Amino acid sequence: MSSLNQLSVFIITKDEEANLERCLQSLPAGIDLLVVDSGSQDRTQEIARLYGARIFERPFDDFASQKNFAVDQCQHDWVLSLDADEVLVGNLEAVFDDALYNGAYGFRLRRHLVFMGREMRYGKTKDAPLRLFHRGHGRYEGSIHESVKLNQGRASYLTGITLLHHSYKDLADYFARFNRYTSAIADRHKSLGKKAPMVSHIFRPWLEFLSRYVFRLGFLDGYPGYTYALISSLYAYIKYAKLRELER
Repeated sequence: MSSLNQLSVFIITKDEEANLERCLQSLPAGIDLLVVDSGSQDRTQEIARLYGARIFERPFDDFASQKNFAVDQCQHDWVLSLDADEVLVGNLEAVFDDALYNGAYGFRLRRHLVFMGREMRYGKTKDAPLRLFHRGHGRYEGSIHESVKLNQGRASYLTGITLLHHSYKDLADYFARFNRYTSAIADRHKSLGKKAPMVSHIFRPWLEFLSRYVFRLGFLDGYPGYTYALISSLYAYIKYAKLRELER
């Protein structure tokens, strides 16, 4: 019997027609697949059905609540969270076999950003989010940058699979999200009473660029590496600028 009979995969969606099929094509056929949709107006739900997903509709309040709802609807205790704009590369069954005998209750997966058509390898564009866990030992926390908190032990790392993160369709899409996210962060910092010190406002963007492009070797990713480092430094500047505007 396949070990994947003990695993559920869930994805939360909202108008992900452009991304979802690419994500679902990277998953093994027959796996328990769950999509929690928050009112898509495109073909998201139709695509999910084509791949055998169980679909739940739930109004969106925050990411942690949406994902915890999805976890509760899964058929199995071991759950894997994917974003619709991610692609899983590697043999999931073989890796999950190893995970079952590891003894840990949560696992981090390597993730590489795909930016301007290139899989990025430098400049702080790789991370390892906790995505595979036993739902009896983990829940999501955090309204914007949600993450899994384990109630027992530490997360281990899975090798053998990688997530390719197609986070932005193009630069226009990037800057649309850029505007939403920087506003959300500024609002949250304001509600928590955080300030935007002038020193941070002035120097943090420069440090961000140097860190990504020079010290973390972003220049090795060519023009996309330069562009990503530059707009990441602008992101650092704008979130502080918006917070200072709210402080007036």
